[in-house]
This record gives sequence, C-alpha cells and structure tokens, in this order.
Amino acid sequence: MKNHLLGISLANNILLDEPKFDDALQLCITILGESQEVNSCYVFKMETESIQYSYDSETKKTVKLLGTDASCNFFSEIKIMIPENKCFYGYREELKPTLFKTYLATKNTDSFLLTPIYSNNKLWGFIGYENHNRVDWINEEVRSLSILAKNIGIRAFKDALTEVIGTQMENLNYYMTGTNQAMWELDLTTKKTLYSYYWAEMIGYDKETIEHSYDFWRKNVHPDDIEAVEKNLHNYIANISDEYSGIMRMNHKKGHIIWVKYCGILKRDDDGTPLKIIGTHIDVTDIKEKEIQLQLSEEKYRFITENTTDIICQHNLDTSYIYLSNSFKEILGYETDQMINKIASDYVHPDDFKYVMAASNELASSGKHTVITYRFRKKDQTYVWLETTGKNIVNTDNKVIGTQTCSRDVSERIEIDEKREAALIKEKKFNEMKSEFVSMASHQFRTPLTVIYSNTELLDLKLNKNPAIKPITNRIKREVDRMTELMNNILVFAKYESQKLKKEIKPISFDAFVKLLIKTYFNNTPDGRKIKVITKGERKTFYSDESLLIHILTNLINNAFKYSIGKATPCLIINYLENKLEIEVIDYGIGIPEHEVEHLFTSFFRASNTNTIIGSGLGLVIVKQFTRFLSGTIELKTKENDGTIIKLQFPYEQE
Repeated sequence: MKNHLLGISLANNILLDEPKFDDALQLCITILGESQEVNSCYVFKMETESIQYSYDSETKKTVKLLGTDASCNFFSEIKIMIPENKCFYGYREELKPTLFKTYLATKNTDSFLLTPIYSNNKLWGFIGYENHNRVDWINEEVRSLSILAKNIGIRAFKDALTEVIGTQMENLNYYMTGTNQAMWELDLTTKKTLYSYYWAEMIGYDKETIEHSYDFWRKNVHPDDIEAVEKNLHNYIANISDEYSGIMRMNHKKGHIIWVKYCGILKRDDDGTPLKIIGTHIDVTDIKEKEIQLQLSEEKYRFITENTTDIICQHNLDTSYIYLSNSFKEILGYETDQMINKIASDYVHPDDFKYVMAASNELASSGKHTVITYRFRKKDQTYVWLETTGKNIVNTDNKVIGTQTCSRDVSERIEIDEKREAALIKEKKFNEMKSEFVSMASHQFRTPLTVIYSNTELLDLKLNKNPAIKPITNRIKREVDRMTELMNNILVFAKYESQKLKKEIKPISFDAFVKLLIKTYFNNTPDGRKIKVITKGERKTFYSDESLLIHILTNLINNAFKYSIGKATPCLIINYLENKLEIEVIDYGIGIPEHEVEHLFTSFFRASNTNTIIGSGLGLVIVKQFTRFLSGTIELKTKENDGTIIKLQFPYEQE
C-alpha cells in the first residue's frame, strides 16, 4: 500500500511539473507499473483507438506504440462495459464471452483494472492494469487510481485548450502584426494579463522576456500618463464612461518614448459583473511626432504672422480674404473679422487696378513670384503704398486653390524716393545750367584774355628800350596764363562731372607718344631744364585714350617743373611690367607738408607752400579722375623740401 500511494504521489507531481503532456504520460505509466507491481500497465486513447504507452514488468520498460494496434479492436466495446465515471475491474473468469475476455486470455491475464480518463466530461481513454495472478483490488487503491486518472484527464484538457489558444493567438498575432496592432487581454479578477507577440515587440521585448501581468504594463506606461489612463480604465469598468480609448506614452526598452493609441472592450457575465477587457495598442509615434511638429509649426507661424509688422493674408482665387494677420488693422484700420470674404482688389487704387490684377493672374497661372507696389485704400479713405509679394497655395493634387501674400507699408519710402527723384531732376537741371554757364563764361573770358595777352606783347615790342615797363608786362602775361590754365581745367573738370566725357581707345606706341608730348609741351621751359626719360622692360602695345593721357601727363610734368625751380631735373620713368604699364613722375622740388597730403585730391585745394606759384588747384583732381576713368591707379609719395613721386599704373588693354 505504501508503494502504491508513493507511486500515485510521484505521478501527480509529474503531471504538474512536466512541460510536455506526452512525456508526463509516459513517466506516469512507468511509475504506476512499478509501484502497483502489475505485470502490465498501459494507457489507451479513444480518439486514436490505440495504446499510447505500455509498461512491461519483465522488460521494466515503457514503450510508445505508433499507429492503431489491430489486437486492440475489442476496446471499443469497453465504452459500454465501463460504468460512467467509475472503474471497471474483476477477474477474467467472471466475464461473459467477449473480445476483451479473449484478449485477456491471450495475454494469460487473470485480474484486470480499467480506470476511465475523462477530459472536459468526455471519455478521453483509460488506464489498464493487468496481472497474471488472481488479485483482489482494494477499494482505497481503486479510488486513488481513479483520482490519478481524473488528474490525467484534467491535464489532457488543459494541454488541448492551451494548444487551441496558442494556435488562435498565433493566428491573431499574425493578423495583428500585419496591421501594426498589438492585442492584450486583462482578467479583472486575477489581474493576469496576456500580451500578443507584437505587443511585446512594440516596446522592445520578446515572448521570452515579457511578463504577462498588469504591473508589467503599468511600469512601462509613462509616469506622467499612468494616472489619467488608469482613471479612464476605472471609469469605463464602473460604467461612468462609455468607452476606454485614448493616446498615451510608453517607455521603450531602449530608453526612448513611443506614442500608443489604446482601446478596449469590456466583457461582463450574465449578472453584469465585469470579467475581462480585451483591447489593442497601436504604435502611432510617427503620426504623433508629425502632429507635434505640425502643431509647433502652426504655433510658430501664427506667432510670426501675429507679431510681424508685415501684413500676412490668404486669399481665394477671386482675391477674397480668408485670413488676415493683426497688422492689417494696425496699418489699414480695418477689423480683421470684418474683412473675411471681402474682395481685396476692390480696395486697390483705380489707377493701379489693371497692374495688380495682371500680376495676380500671372502668379496663379505660372507660379512666378513677383513684387508689386500699388496704392490701397485705408478705412479713413486715404491711400497707402503697399509692396506685396505672393505665393500660390496648392492642394494635395498640386492644384492652385488660393494665394498667400505678404505686404508692407512703403509709403515713407515712396515719399522719399519721390523727393529724391525731384531733387535729382533739380540737381540735373542745375548741373546743366552750371555746365552751360562755365562753358559760356570760359569762352567769354578767353577772348578778352587773348586780347590782353596780345596787346601786352605789342607793348613789349614798342617799349623794348624801356626796362621799367618790362616787369609790368611780364606780370600781366603771367596772370593771363594763370587765368587761361584755370579756364582750361574748369572746362575739362565740368565736362567730366557732367558725364559727357567719352574715351576713345586705340593702340598707342607709348615711347613715341611720350617723345612727341615732351617735344610739343616741354621743349622750351623757362629755366631751360629738360625732363629725363628712363624706359624699362620689354615694349608692349598699350591701348588707351591719347587725349586723356595728354591731360594726365601734361599736368604731372608741368607740376614737376613748376614746383622744382632751381632744383635737379625732373624724371619720367616708363616701366613695361608683365600685365601693366607703370609711369612714375619724379621731382626734387618743394614737396608737400605732411598734414596737407590728405587734401591733395580735393577740388581747388592748394598746399600752403605754393602761394607764390601759379596754379588752379584742379590739376591733381583731373589726373586722378582721368586715371580711374582709364582703369588705372594712382599713388603719391611726398616729403616737404625733398620732392614728390607720383606713380600711375594702367592695364595694357581697356574694356
């Protein structure tokens, strides 16, 4: 009896602990066969009409029989022979002639015991015990073996149910994975929770690491959301709210946050008691992040439009308003809500209407951005100048459905431009009058100066023998020369200032040009000095304007002689560089005081040490202007009482 109970206890433990039902069944048959000290022990399954496992005391082994055993056909009549939920046992000799009795005889069995196995109230099979000797079956043994058979039936039902549920969950997981939906189920009595595979994967877990419990879900919900979600769940279960749904944040295993859309359906029993909730979770992180970005963009856009000084508007294709920023009222005086659906073109100045509508139609048809300036009627019926740029609004089919415009008040700028334009016109007229006056005055002065000079020369001839008169006539001629130089420079300067000066570019043999210029203008200097010319580098053809170069060089060489009387001979250096022609004019005369150098190129300025020397104060100004006009540069170095060096550089070719 002791071995009997120990064997049943071991068999029960195996049914609880062994993961696989087939393995548990095989071990149970082995233990039962050994502990009950029977010659044979086996389990028969009705569904397959075959022995599943059989233990033999002689071999001490339990084997699995594959397929249907033909010798077991008689077991079908046992369904009738076994009383419902009761064991069937006895002696072979007491049985009526049946296939089962024949079977026992072939195996030399005298005593037998069949304990039925019921699974979900259905006869699943039975366990058979056989002895070659006559054995009396004790009631306690029969009862305990019957309980074990019942436990086997329970385990068989559980495994069958698990297999069905597993298959259903697998199919459901497949469906849920395809739709990005994760399924869950919450038992409201036990708080046990089932999660689909995709639910685990959604937050970074798998079926091995996930914990099927309510607490596992709770600890993975974002701390800031758990209170609201649980309140929503409680209200739904308590019939306070009609649905359980919403959006929450959940913690992913990798540490980031995902957004989840949740919903559930409550199942109640016949009395209305809540039993469980079945629901789904959908990862909507991408959608939510785009929604957040869109919201931020809208807020940013609204902040910009409501705080900018420009007028931001949106229009239908007929120019009617559908949106206006606050600056519309500030600039134009109209209430924004009153202008909705008003036609913008109705407020455009009549003289600008066609121009504005043409630009609007061009934008709608070609999408070409244009900036237009026009007058717009304010609420007080005055007009303001607006500068507007537009952009098309298109739908998902890329069809133009409206326009967005940005406008600003440019009335002040227009007023300034108009005043500037009027001032320019006035200045232009004044310059023309000045130029005409200078030209007229110069010509008018030239004639009497010529008469004065010629008559002074006549006086020299008539009074040649009177030395007292000679200084007077010389002084007259010097002043006439001074006035003539001044008139010539003023005429050239005025021509340049009025932009009437043109340049005629042609090739120049510069060495020959300089030689002729010196012969023409500087062959007979008052003190008899001759300028020294030095040429360096390989000669190249120089393209420039001869008349402008004559003005430049005569002014520079004349100054070199004029401001170095009694000093060494001035020097002209021509240097043919690789890409430029360089000209240096050097004198060793009075130089210029250091503090006055910055004023040298100012019109009519003359250095303080030149008061006794004839000059107009325009020579260097003309040199600088003409040099730049010929795309050249000018550089000046000077030291008082030590002379002056002026360096010019010109490109060999002019554009």
